[in-house]
Amino acid sequence: MELHEFVSQLLVFPTNIFAIPLGLFFLIMLIDLLFNVVETLTADIDLFDLDNIPGQGVLLPPVLSKVPLTIALFVSFFAATVLSFYFQQFMQDVEALLFEHVSLSIFVDFGIVCDVISIPIIAYLALIIAAWVLKPITPLFSNRRFAEVDFIGLKGRVHSSKITNDYGEVVILHDGNEFLIDAKMESNLSAQYGDEVIIVAKDNASNSYVVALSN
Repeated sequence: MELHEFVSQLLVFPTNIFAIPLGLFFLIMLIDLLFNVVETLTADIDLFDLDNIPGQGVLLPPVLSKVPLTIALFVSFFAATVLSFYFQQFMQDVEALLFEHVSLSIFVDFGIVCDVISIPIIAYLALIIAAWVLKPITPLFSNRRFAEVDFIGLKGRVHSSKITNDYGEVVILHDGNEFLIDAKMESNLSAQYGDEVIIVAKDNASNSYVVALSN
């Protein structure tokens, strides 16, 4: 595939929904490297702070709230663009096979329906991929000194869809600041999103906190 064909594919619906914002955020990040304006303008903006929306812990990976806005959006749109590009390549092969066997109107309707349905699916998958990619480097972007805060004995609420004895995330409000920490249950019990828990210990091996349901 030549360069102009590649660019044309990126500008075809629905890939252009992700590719155009990707280009804009790439440009914004380049400008920010030179002038450091984005951090100043978005210091109080948290795109993924949706605590008032029921079930948001299930829908949005909490990891994305730990990184700068531009980086979270750039990686998410990049993942979405790649997924959409290869989805379009796959659909072109499918449509080529169907073209000889179905009428033109059905063929066009089928393509449009698939394109529209793919948008929210690709967007959600892109958020999951972005969270997976960014999770190892989230400590680099932390503006809060977690080591200076003793979380043991504090209460918080489950931020992830649930907490098991292996993994989960808890939001703690302490001295006017919100802290999102990795946590796990102290027993085989589990807690669901929104449940109130108390921090009982720290697991230094996994750098996470052990929690129990608050009575």
